[in-house]
Amino acid sequence: MKRLLLPLLMMALSLPLTARNAPAALLDQAQEAYAKGHHQQALALYDSINTEYTSAGLLYNIGNCYSKLGDFPRAILYYEKALRLSPGAEDVQANLDMERTKVVDRMNQRPAFTLGSAWDRLQGGKDVDQWARRSIWASILMAFFAGAGLLIRPTYAKRLLYGAAGIALVASVASAALAAYRVHNVEQRSEAIILSPSVEILGEPRQGSTRLFILHQGTKVDLLDHQGEWQEVRLPSGAVGWLPTTSIGVI
Repeated sequence: MKRLLLPLLMMALSLPLTARNAPAALLDQAQEAYAKGHHQQALALYDSINTEYTSAGLLYNIGNCYSKLGDFPRAILYYEKALRLSPGAEDVQANLDMERTKVVDRMNQRPAFTLGSAWDRLQGGKDVDQWARRSIWASILMAFFAGAGLLIRPTYAKRLLYGAAGIALVASVASAALAAYRVHNVEQRSEAIILSPSVEILGEPRQGSTRLFILHQGTKVDLLDHQGEWQEVRLPSGAVGWLPTTSIGVI
């Protein structure tokens, strides 16, 4: 019995490590397949990784696969997803701009996520996790200053340390709030890309209702209301209508 317990214990301990190494191994296989021009195989591998975790780089690679396969609407979709996690990434933006030249509804295109305003740069920047890290460092500094203040006698230096701890506390809270706001922006799914070659935009969420206009693949829309298998969308011009949810991919 003891001879069986040791191998079983070692196997159990090795499972978490194997699970962690699995995505890395799949990523190496996907990159190798992409380099060899096997884009469909690379896409399948990248999609498998994307079910476990995601990143701007992974979404960018998926977009590249769709681009090579000639599926520009899905390439646009995944480049847009990548930009939500890494705003201002020049390589992603360049590829997105190239794919968007293929969109028929040019007047209806909406800009990708950019860092146009000072608030955009402050609340997010190119690194989606920057404020979370700053909050952690501020908390560490607060604990250090407060602990140092407890160890010395009541002097001017003690007051300075407590003051520094208070400033670090404020910085930690502010950074945590900005981190939460950034996560909310990333998780908010309020935009979509038309994936169907063309889709009729209807006045009501039912077949047979009045056709308002037609949109084509690759067009970016805002998401409004949702009823069953129908999604209400809005264009930059303000035009609003309903389309089947199967015809779009949510960013």
